[in-house]
Amino acid sequence: MNLIDLIAKRLSEIFPDMTIYSERQKSGFEVPSFYISKIMTITKSRFFDIQDRTVSYSLTYFANPDRPNADMDEVEQKLLNNFTRLDDYATVRNRETTINQDDETLVMSFDLLLNMYKIENGGKLERIEYSGGI
Repeated sequence: MNLIDLIAKRLSEIFPDMTIYSERQKSGFEVPSFYISKIMTITKSRFFDIQDRTVSYSLTYFANPDRPNADMDEVEQKLLNNFTRLDDYATVRNRETTINQDDETLVMSFDLLLNMYKIENGGKLERIEYSGGI
Protein backbone atom coordinates (compact mmCIF):
# COMPACT_ATOMS: atom_id res chain seq x y z
CA MET A 1 0.00 0.00 0.00
CA ASN A 2 1.45 3.39 -0.95
CA LEU A 3 1.04 6.70 0.87
CA ILE A 4 -1.84 7.93 -1.29
CA ASP A 5 -3.69 4.68 -0.55
CA LEU A 6 -3.13 5.21 3.18
CA ILE A 7 -4.40 8.80 2.93
CA ALA A 8 -7.46 7.65 0.97
CA LYS A 9 -8.11 4.87 3.49
CA ARG A 10 -8.05 7.33 6.39
CA LEU A 11 -10.30 9.78 4.55
CA SER A 12 -12.80 7.02 3.81
CA GLU A 13 -12.89 6.20 7.53
CA ILE A 14 -13.70 9.83 8.37
CA PHE A 15 -16.00 10.41 5.36
CA PRO A 16 -17.38 6.95 4.48
CA ASP A 17 -19.61 7.96 1.55
CA MET A 18 -17.24 10.42 -0.11
CA THR A 19 -15.62 9.97 -3.53
CA ILE A 20 -11.81 10.22 -3.35
CA TYR A 21 -9.64 10.86 -6.41
CA SER A 22 -5.88 10.58 -6.82
CA GLU A 23 -5.82 11.42 -10.53
CA ARG A 24 -7.27 14.39 -12.40
CA GLN A 25 -10.57 13.69 -14.12
CA LYS A 26 -11.04 14.84 -17.72
CA SER A 27 -14.78 14.98 -17.17
CA GLY A 28 -14.36 16.94 -13.93
CA PHE A 29 -14.71 15.99 -10.30
CA GLU A 30 -17.94 14.79 -8.76
CA VAL A 31 -19.03 17.02 -5.87
CA PRO A 32 -18.66 16.67 -2.99
CA SER A 33 -15.34 14.83 -3.27
CA PHE A 34 -11.66 14.85 -2.36
CA TYR A 35 -8.59 15.03 -4.60
CA ILE A 36 -5.19 13.94 -3.21
CA SER A 37 -1.98 15.19 -4.83
CA LYS A 38 1.66 14.93 -3.85
CA ILE A 39 3.55 18.22 -3.66
CA MET A 40 7.16 17.31 -2.86
CA THR A 41 9.55 15.09 -0.92
CA ILE A 42 12.51 16.23 1.18
CA THR A 43 15.10 13.64 2.20
CA LYS A 44 17.82 14.00 4.82
CA SER A 45 20.36 11.24 5.30
CA ARG A 46 21.41 10.05 8.74
CA PHE A 47 23.91 7.47 9.90
CA PHE A 48 23.51 3.75 9.14
CA ASP A 49 21.53 4.24 5.90
CA ILE A 50 18.61 5.88 7.70
CA GLN A 51 16.71 8.62 5.90
CA ASP A 52 14.32 11.19 7.31
CA ARG A 53 11.72 11.93 4.66
CA THR A 54 9.14 14.66 4.70
CA VAL A 55 6.50 14.02 2.07
CA SER A 56 4.12 16.92 1.41
CA TYR A 57 0.60 16.50 0.08
CA SER A 58 -2.32 18.65 -0.86
CA LEU A 59 -5.87 17.54 -0.20
CA THR A 60 -8.58 19.44 -2.09
CA TYR A 61 -12.20 19.16 -1.05
CA PHE A 62 -14.84 20.11 -3.62
CA ALA A 63 -17.79 21.33 -1.58
CA ASN A 64 -21.48 20.60 -1.89
CA PRO A 65 -22.74 23.42 -4.17
CA ASP A 66 -26.06 23.65 -2.30
CA ARG A 67 -24.38 24.89 0.90
CA PRO A 68 -20.66 25.32 0.20
CA ASN A 69 -19.64 27.56 3.11
CA ALA A 70 -21.25 25.43 5.82
CA ASP A 71 -20.02 22.27 4.11
CA MET A 72 -16.40 23.46 3.90
CA ASP A 73 -16.48 24.55 7.55
CA GLU A 74 -17.82 21.17 8.66
CA VAL A 75 -15.27 19.23 6.59
CA GLU A 76 -12.42 21.43 7.84
CA GLN A 77 -13.36 20.72 11.46
CA LYS A 78 -13.60 16.97 10.83
CA LEU A 79 -10.20 16.97 9.13
CA LEU A 80 -8.55 18.98 11.90
CA ASN A 81 -10.07 16.75 14.58
CA ASN A 82 -9.54 13.35 12.94
CA PHE A 83 -6.91 13.46 10.19
CA THR A 84 -3.84 13.19 12.43
CA ARG A 85 -2.35 9.72 11.75
CA LEU A 86 -2.24 7.15 8.98
CA ASP A 87 -2.65 3.95 10.99
CA ASP A 88 0.68 3.15 12.64
CA TYR A 89 2.61 4.23 9.57
CA ALA A 90 2.93 8.01 9.75
CA THR A 91 1.90 11.08 11.68
CA VAL A 92 0.24 13.96 9.83
CA ARG A 93 2.07 17.22 10.58
CA ASN A 94 2.04 20.90 9.59
CA ARG A 95 -1.60 20.94 8.52
CA GLU A 96 -2.74 24.18 6.91
CA THR A 97 -6.19 24.82 5.49
CA THR A 98 -7.31 27.42 2.98
CA ILE A 99 -10.89 28.06 1.93
CA ASN A 100 -11.47 29.39 -1.56
CA GLN A 101 -15.04 30.61 -1.72
CA ASP A 102 -14.85 31.48 -5.43
CA ASP A 103 -14.03 27.87 -6.38
CA GLU A 104 -15.96 26.39 -3.44
CA THR A 105 -12.92 24.37 -2.42
CA LEU A 106 -11.14 23.66 0.82
CA VAL A 107 -7.43 22.89 0.47
CA MET A 108 -5.42 21.26 3.23
CA SER A 109 -1.68 20.93 2.83
CA PHE A 110 0.17 18.62 5.19
CA ASP A 111 3.39 16.70 5.70
CA LEU A 112 4.04 13.06 6.50
CA LEU A 113 7.24 12.51 8.48
CA LEU A 114 8.85 9.15 7.73
CA ASN A 115 11.98 7.40 9.01
CA MET A 116 13.19 5.02 6.33
CA TYR A 117 15.55 2.14 7.12
CA LYS A 118 17.43 -0.03 4.67
CA ILE A 119 16.18 -3.61 4.65
CA GLU A 120 18.97 -6.16 4.66
CA ASN A 121 18.43 -9.22 2.47
CA GLY A 122 20.87 -11.37 4.44
CA GLY A 123 20.06 -14.55 6.30
CA LYS A 124 17.77 -14.40 9.27
CA LEU A 125 18.35 -15.94 12.64
CA GLU A 126 15.79 -18.72 12.70
CA ARG A 127 16.51 -20.33 16.05
CA ILE A 128 18.65 -19.76 19.07
CA GLU A 129 19.47 -22.40 21.61
CA TYR A 130 20.02 -21.46 25.19
CA SER A 131 21.01 -23.60 28.10
CA GLY A 132 21.57 -22.21 31.50
CA GLY A 133 19.75 -21.06 34.50
CA ILE A 134 19.68 -18.74 37.39
